[in-house]
Amino acid sequence: MSKKLKIHKENGEFVMERINEFNHATKRFFVTQDGLFDGLKAYGTGIADYQLDLSEELRATVINFLNSGME
Repeated sequence: MSKKLKIHKENGEFVMERINEFNHATKRFFVTQDGLFDGLKAYGTGIADYQLDLSEELRATVINFLNSGME
């Protein structure tokens, strides 16, 4: 099983759920979009090791951020 990063909104908050190769998950909640972006920056180039599962609502926003070089 590969590592996954699920990103969606839940109760008005941004949620990043990391699922490792052993199917163990941890969730991080962010109040703002900038907070979510900071959370993504923490992965740096290692984000390429994850399969991204993006909600339809956030797909374009996250893809644009990642394509911008995460700056």
